[in-house]
Amino acid sequence: MTNAAVQACRDKIAAQIRAYRDLVGAASKASGMSLVRIDAALAAFEPAFFNNLLVALDARFAARAVTAGPGAEVRLLAASLLADGGVLHARDDVPYDADESVLRIDVGERIALNADDFEALCAAFLAQIAPRP
Repeated sequence: MTNAAVQACRDKIAAQIRAYRDLVGAASKASGMSLVRIDAALAAFEPAFFNNLLVALDARFAARAVTAGPGAEVRLLAASLLADGGVLHARDDVPYDADESVLRIDVGERIALNADDFEALCAAFLAQIAPRP
């Protein structure tokens, strides 16, 4: 893993988050649709978008060794989203402690990330996997 690969990932994710925030801003200014319906549509879209972005983030660095911390949290959340219907399940091969995690999601809880959750976990994950000078 190189610093360039981590930076490229940061740049792509920042662009996707900007696009999401632009969409939210445009939708909130839209006319002809009630704010209640817009808010409901965005509330349904946000966790689907950021859950999928988390799976893509994990896949991008799938060959990494998984150690405790944000890397393990990303791997466990992504695996649970893909295989366990979006409910966090423990795995013997992935160290995880909810009290030490970025998002503090307990085993058995439904995973529904929002923009702030994803940004915080992504930043911690990329900081953990970035090569040290």
